[in-house]
Amino acid sequence: MRHDFLRKHALLLVIILSGGILRITSLNLPVSYDEAYTYIAFVRQDVWGILSDYSLPNNHILNSLLIKLSTNLLGNHPWSVRIPALMAGLAAILVVYALGKRLFNHETALTASALVAWLPAIIRYDTAARGYSLVSVFTLLAWLMGWLALQKNDWRYWLGISMSVALGAFAIPTMALPAGGLYLWVLGEALLRGEKRTVVYLRWLASTFFAGLLTLGLYVPVLLVSGWRKLLANGFVEPVEREIYFSKVLWRQLGATWDLWNLDMPLALAVLIILGMILSLVFSRRIAATRLHLAVPMLIWIALYLILRRPNAFDRFWSFILAPAMLWASVGWLSVVYSLKLGRFYSHQIVAVLSVFVLGWVTLLSLPNIQQNWNKLSNVEAMAIELKKGLQSDDMVLVGYPNDASSWYYLERLGVDDKVWNVRPNFGRAFVVVSAYYEQTPERVIRDNKLDPALFDLAGATQLGRIGFLEAYLIMPVPFEQ
Repeated sequence: MRHDFLRKHALLLVIILSGGILRITSLNLPVSYDEAYTYIAFVRQDVWGILSDYSLPNNHILNSLLIKLSTNLLGNHPWSVRIPALMAGLAAILVVYALGKRLFNHETALTASALVAWLPAIIRYDTAARGYSLVSVFTLLAWLMGWLALQKNDWRYWLGISMSVALGAFAIPTMALPAGGLYLWVLGEALLRGEKRTVVYLRWLASTFFAGLLTLGLYVPVLLVSGWRKLLANGFVEPVEREIYFSKVLWRQLGATWDLWNLDMPLALAVLIILGMILSLVFSRRIAATRLHLAVPMLIWIALYLILRRPNAFDRFWSFILAPAMLWASVGWLSVVYSLKLGRFYSHQIVAVLSVFVLGWVTLLSLPNIQQNWNKLSNVEAMAIELKKGLQSDDMVLVGYPNDASSWYYLERLGVDDKVWNVRPNFGRAFVVVSAYYEQTPERVIRDNKLDPALFDLAGATQLGRIGFLEAYLIMPVPFEQ
C-alpha cells in the first residue's frame, strides 16, 4: 500500500520537497525590522502578555504564540523564529493540491501546487516571521471546507469554515478580507446550484455568525487589556482620506505591490500568470466542478472593502490572494489545452508534468545557495558583535530606524541585557549607530530616540568604525555641573 501511495503521489512529493528546499534556502537570512520587533516586543513576553498586548498591530498573535513555542524548543535563531511561517507555507502547498484536485482535476492540482512551491513572492512570505503565510493557508482551508460543506452539508465542514476564518483572523485581523469573499462565494455557489434546502442557508448563516463569535472570543484578552481602539482604530488601520485615496494612495500601493511581487520573476512569466487568471474566468467551466468562480465574489468583496474602509494596503495586505491566483492561472491555461492531444498524452497532462520538472530543476540550481545564505552575516549583526565586545553594564546603545529592532534582536541573541538598548537620560557611555544610507547623524538618532542632544558630548564623539552603511560612535555624557 505504501508503494502504491508513493507511485500515485510521487510528483506531489517532489513538489513538497522542492518547496521545502527553496524555502530553507532563505530561512536563515538576516532578520527584518518587523520580525525583530515581533520577537523583542511580544514573543519574549509570557503567554498572557502575547495574548493581550496589542500596543502595536505588529503582534500577529497566533504567529507570536507559535514562534514562542518554536524558539522555546529550538532556541532563538532566525530560522527557528521563522519555522511557523515555513510550516504554514508548506501546508498551503498541500491544501492547494487538495483544492485543485476536488474543484478541477489532478493535473490542475499539480500545476498549481508547483507554482505555489516556486513563486518567489510566496516564498518571501513563507520565510518571514510574520502571520501572512498563516492567513494564506487558512484562506485556502476555508475555501476547501466551504466546498465540502456544499457537497456534503455536514455541520462539521461548516464548523471548519468558521474555525479556519477565526484562526486566520487570530493571526491577522485582515483575514476579514478573504473571509468575506469566501462566504459570498459559498452563498453564491449554493444559489447557482439551485440549493433549495433551508438547512444549507441556515448553516451558512450560523457558520458566518460563529466565525465572528469565535474571533471575538480569541481577542477577549486584547479587548480587556489593550482595549478595542488598539485593535480596530489604531493608526495603521484607520481609513485614508477619501480625497487622496483613489487618486494617489491606492494606485501607489498597488504599483509597489506589483513591483515587489515580480522582483525575482521574469516579466513574461508574470504576464502568463495574469493571462491565465483571465482565461480561467472564461474557460474554467470546462473542467470546474463549481458553478461560480471564486475570483468573482472575492473581487466584489475587495471592491466593497476598499470603498468602505480605504486601507493603506501594502503588498502584504494582499498576500492571501497569491496562492489562489496560482490555482486560477493553472485552471486558465489547462482549460484552454484540455482537449488537445499530443501522441499518447493530453496537453494538460504534459503541462502538469513539465511544471513539476521545471520546479525540480530550479530547486537543484538553488542548492549551492543554501550554505551561502545560511552563513550570511548582515551588517547589523556584524555591528552588534563588535559592540558586544566593549559593552559595560551602564552603557546605552542607540540605533537609528530601521536598524534599531534588528540590532536589539542580535544583541539579545548575544546575551546582552535589554537595559543596554532601553532609552534613558542617565548612562555611562553611549554607543550611537547611524546609517549613511539614510543620511543619519548621531544627533538625529539621539533626537529620534526622544533624548536631548544636550545630554551628550557630541563634540567629543569618537567614530569607532564602519560596517557597510553603518557607523558606530562612542559618545560620553556631558558632565553634570553642580
